[in-house]
Amino acid sequence: MTMTEMPVDNPRYEALRQALANVERHVATLRAALDEPFGLFSGDAVWIGPAARKFGEDLGHYRQRLKQQAETVVAELEAEIRRTPPKVSPAVARQEAARLAGDPRTFPTS
Repeated sequence: MTMTEMPVDNPRYEALRQALANVERHVATLRAALDEPFGLFSGDAVWIGPAARKFGEDLGHYRQRLKQQAETVVAELEAEIRRTPPKVSPAVARQEAARLAGDPRTFPTS
């Protein structure tokens, strides 16, 4: 960036923030997805025996795993946002906008 170029909004930063907002809406649903079935299953005895106990343990495990994975997605996006500058030179902004639009010329070739 030259001394006369004013920094502009980074399209990649804005896209990441929008993606995070979208993901957070879905993550809220995912966090609670197995709460009701787990609560129903672990409440009154509707099914008993070794198979029921194993099912309940598995359901609890998958419930916790789903919540952890959802949190991981949010944490990864937040980390990428922290690594991405909110303002960039106009040239970089144009390049990022082209990349976000899927322009194949903006992707590195091997």
